[in-house]
Amino acid sequence: MIEFEAPGKAVIWGEYAVLEGAPALVMALNRYARTRITPGGDRWHIRASGLTGSQKITARALRENPIEPDNVAAVVAAGLAALGDEAWDNLPPGAEVLTDTSHFYQGTTKLGIGSSAAICTATYAALASLLDVPFTYPGALAAHHALQGSAGSGLDVAAAYHGGLIRFERREVSNFPWPDGLHYQFIWTGHAARTTDHLARYNTWKARSDTSVLTELCRASERLFKKPDLAAFANYTTCLKNLDDSAEIGIYDPTHRELEKLAKQAQVVYKPCGAGGGDIGIAVSDDAASLNHLVAAAAKRKFQILTLEIAGNGIHRIRD
Repeated sequence: MIEFEAPGKAVIWGEYAVLEGAPALVMALNRYARTRITPGGDRWHIRASGLTGSQKITARALRENPIEPDNVAAVVAAGLAALGDEAWDNLPPGAEVLTDTSHFYQGTTKLGIGSSAAICTATYAALASLLDVPFTYPGALAAHHALQGSAGSGLDVAAAYHGGLIRFERREVSNFPWPDGLHYQFIWTGHAARTTDHLARYNTWKARSDTSVLTELCRASERLFKKPDLAAFANYTTCLKNLDDSAEIGIYDPTHRELEKLAKQAQVVYKPCGAGGGDIGIAVSDDAASLNHLVAAAAKRKFQILTLEIAGNGIHRIRD
């Protein structure tokens, strides 16, 4: 039996700017996707928890069938595709595979913290281990692209692979410490977002419009790495909102706007994480008491306060 796990992620700052080559700060989160493989039999029996489903399929069909993201077998096919032709040639005829993303859901709704990248990375690494070949970050990225396409920056795969708190820029990764004196809290809006829809609106706007607000967002993200204090974070959130107002992406949907209003009342800075339009947001303050006031106000309005911390480890094996 082989079992690997990989963490989820949250974008602290740099969303959208990272698509233009600006740096982003990404936190790997202590919610893990797991893949377990037990070789044996004459078919591949693939079961999924989180994204619920089950499928029995031959090794040949795994290779020949189209990779469709909503198919539970697709994550296995994507991982094998990233490993190349030699992987297919050495693949055993059958195995039991369990993929588990249940920790990325609240009930039946996705939290929006990178479940796809995490489970793809975990599955790719487990398959590499099964076949006794090395796994790499470019390989994990290739697997995720095979599963989901290449519209994103790759920062979610970087968090899943490397773990920790990272500066991500043009697929280069380096460690970055959490800013001294700042406190944070993640809050869930209560509904999921469709990142692909937001990216489509962003790309349409960028092709047709004055992008000066995007330039300012990129500069704000770069400044945060030089001086990561609350004032710079507040400036970044203003630039993010200006982009949303100009491009009409939907980053700040009604729930994020309500949380932003509550944050201002508590003298706390709040922003959506990632594509926005749902999923999670982060509240940041240099005063813990002010942050507690926001948490109490958000909980009173039935927002879910999430206990999420930095995952020190990226992809790793948890069982032999």
